[in-house]
Amino acid sequence: MLRRALLSTVILTACAPVVAPTEPAARDASADEAVEARAEIVAPPTIANVPAAVPAVKDPSCEGIDTCQGESCCTRLLVPAGDYTDARAGQVHVEAFYLDKYELTVGRVERWVAAGRPTPAADAPIGHDAAGRPMRWKDGWRVQDEDDLRGWERYDTYRVGRDDLPKNFIDWYTAAAVCSFAGGRLPNDAEWRYAAVGGEESRPYPWGTDAQTPDRAVYNCMGDGNQSCSLADILPVGSRPLGAGRWGQRDLAGSMFEWTLDAGGTDETVNRGGGFCYIGGLDRRRASVKVVDNVRRDAPATTSHMVGARCAFDAGEERGVVAQR
Repeated sequence: MLRRALLSTVILTACAPVVAPTEPAARDASADEAVEARAEIVAPPTIANVPAAVPAVKDPSCEGIDTCQGESCCTRLLVPAGDYTDARAGQVHVEAFYLDKYELTVGRVERWVAAGRPTPAADAPIGHDAAGRPMRWKDGWRVQDEDDLRGWERYDTYRVGRDDLPKNFIDWYTAAAVCSFAGGRLPNDAEWRYAAVGGEESRPYPWGTDAQTPDRAVYNCMGDGNQSCSLADILPVGSRPLGAGRWGQRDLAGSMFEWTLDAGGTDETVNRGGGFCYIGGLDRRRASVKVVDNVRRDAPATTSHMVGARCAFDAGEERGVVAQR
């Protein structure tokens, strides 16, 4: 019987994680196979052609916190429906959904803590996995308390007190609960990869075909301009606008690895996409590889200085960018 596992997603490879005690999760053991680039890539988007914002959506996780890159940290961008080629499943269709422009920030998690660390009710729906199967919150799932949200001091963004830094040292359960508090959910694996590769364009990098460089992604401990690793290398979310994906999301490569929703089997999860410490091909030890091929495995209770999250939202009749002001 195939073992299955919860997923976390991102686009770069990473440093050795700091791991908390784990508990069973689930997903196909072959989940580390990533989508292959199969098409000629068009020119990456420029900042000028990223969609403009439309009417605000109320999100309690952004009430009273600082902005991110001059706009709401809860800005959501539409990812239109379409298809992409998956190395395992072939042609995959993804329905339209909204995906946060920015990774989950310290400020948003602090708002969740201030609200009493709410969780979905037992058996409440929390989304659908990549195969379309409904997922529900289980009685007994535990989220992190405020002490647990603090990690290794050398890289812990929660201690800094800046609303616009990506929240690291967050486990899958807590990430799912924070996104639920915001009115959303974690993106499933197919949604995250579809957004990262630009749908049918199958980009090797979110921004297109150009190789990864420090002005496109936060990686290799060079966020502060040198290669010694420190907390200063973890930059505010969205700091590399030239690295935006096809639909405007930032930090799909670099910054944090990001949890995805999918669940299934017994003991581990998968992260794809990022890590401020290393990016595939530029970690000074490996041959160049496509960013979309990078993956790490974690159990849902794992925390790491390189693992964060990003929230997704179902698309109704609205179209365009949804931004809280």
